[in-house]
Amino acid sequence: MKKCLLLLSLCFIFGPIFALAQADTSDFNIKVLVGDDLIPPTTPTILSGVAVAYSQVDITWSESTDNYRLDGYVVFRDGAPVATTTLLNYSDTGLSASSTYAYTVRAFDSRYNYSSSSNSFLVTTPAPPAPPPDPEPSPVSGDGTATRVVTEGLFVETGISTTTFTLEVARPARVELRWGRTGSYELGYVVRDAYTRDHSIFLRELEPSTRYEYQLIGFTPSGVSSVIKIGNFTTLGTVSDVAPPNVSQFVATIDDTTVLLTWGLPDVDDFSYVRIVRSHLGVPAYPQDGAVVYQGGGEQFADDEILSSYSPVYYTAFVYDNKGNVSSGAVALAFLDSAPWDQTDSSSGEGGSFLVEDLNNIDLLSPDTVSSTNTPTSTIYTDRVTVDMRIPTLEQINIFQGVNDYTMRDDPVVLDSLSPFKVSLPYSAVAGNLKTMIVTVVDPNDLTQSYSYLLRLNKDKSAYEAIIPAVLFDGRSQVSVSIYDYEALTVAKYEVPVSFVAEKAEEKVLFPDVFLANPLISLLVITIPLWFLLFLLFWQRRREN
Repeated sequence: MKKCLLLLSLCFIFGPIFALAQADTSDFNIKVLVGDDLIPPTTPTILSGVAVAYSQVDITWSESTDNYRLDGYVVFRDGAPVATTTLLNYSDTGLSASSTYAYTVRAFDSRYNYSSSSNSFLVTTPAPPAPPPDPEPSPVSGDGTATRVVTEGLFVETGISTTTFTLEVARPARVELRWGRTGSYELGYVVRDAYTRDHSIFLRELEPSTRYEYQLIGFTPSGVSSVIKIGNFTTLGTVSDVAPPNVSQFVATIDDTTVLLTWGLPDVDDFSYVRIVRSHLGVPAYPQDGAVVYQGGGEQFADDEILSSYSPVYYTAFVYDNKGNVSSGAVALAFLDSAPWDQTDSSSGEGGSFLVEDLNNIDLLSPDTVSSTNTPTSTIYTDRVTVDMRIPTLEQINIFQGVNDYTMRDDPVVLDSLSPFKVSLPYSAVAGNLKTMIVTVVDPNDLTQSYSYLLRLNKDKSAYEAIIPAVLFDGRSQVSVSIYDYEALTVAKYEVPVSFVAEKAEEKVLFPDVFLANPLISLLVITIPLWFLLFLLFWQRRREN
């Protein structure tokens, strides 16, 4: 045994050496860096500097070389670094009109050895032009106009969750892209500060198989804007009309100025992750509608000391499945005081400032959103309804669970507490200046506790829907739907009492005659004792021998 182990060890040690000795050899070079690299790159030379607008200067420079590896360049304006890049050009934006700037460039390698400074290049920005006297475009040539941006090519490349816009314009301009699921472009905008002819804009974290509307706006160096293109695109992916379930029992708990968020994950096979989005301006209605504070597969997150800066804050938890489909969203509210709607101090928040006293006019997720009712009711705040609004009725709001189909006019409504259910509102039933729709379920064991979910437009734009996860509690509860306008004021509210009952599967008791009625089971019942007896006889005979 010891000889075998020794032989095996020798094979492992000398086998590779023997194989290399027998192999064909060819010449090759090995570069070894010994010690520190102390040699800086060669000095670049600025080749050009052009003020393409009163607020932008474009500079280019020659390429540097290094004895080992060049890592990039640092651009200096008036002796202060303004950018680091691996390119041989840079667009410096946000400058003042009628001003002279001095630019230099230094190269650096992987060991942060810096070259000496390039030649100094002076560029003077022009004065801001006077606004054009005639608002109508005035053509000046076949490839562009004086007062508007003309496109020479636009290519939109869609992916499952991404889309790329590649744009070429006739003259240097900067562009802005607005986009959303509707013509209001509610999902946001991307702004390019540099004035150039070629633009590329990359959108990510889109939903698969979803149609988006977009608007491209161009800005000339003189500050005149014009719409380049209004259109739409649809992301790729497997078409699915079923959104994943929301998280369950999404709750915000306050610890001093920290908000602890807890939730339960949906019990589905294609679950991917949960994204938590935060905003102080209102409930985040989309996964991009606010600051992403958490993304993963956990069931809790602590937003440290957030209430020392903003109060109240709104959170929405979105569930993603493996195909990129997104749930409607579970929402929660956190604030420092028991009644933030009565505060009178000033505060500032993400993306802007506001007066906390203005919260007196905000109903969104306020404590009185949940009330107690014994019959289906609807409340319309007529003083907040405008002529362009279309308000649904109780009969138009549906509650689906399995084969059961209720409306909020029905009484009683009985649901299985161990299964999810869907609340749906027809798209045609809502119109006008209406921003947010939220469905809330009250915990019958604690009437002060409720769980809220967003109603979002489905894939085919036929209805606003929310999948409510299994509530896991029994008793008489309440389901309410609240509709808010763009000022976060309640326009309409609908309530219906609901009884949650755990529907357990019926257990069947099997009697002996059920088994014996099956010929195979009968044969096994007869032969198993016989085989056991034969085994005992065989074992006894072995012992006697």
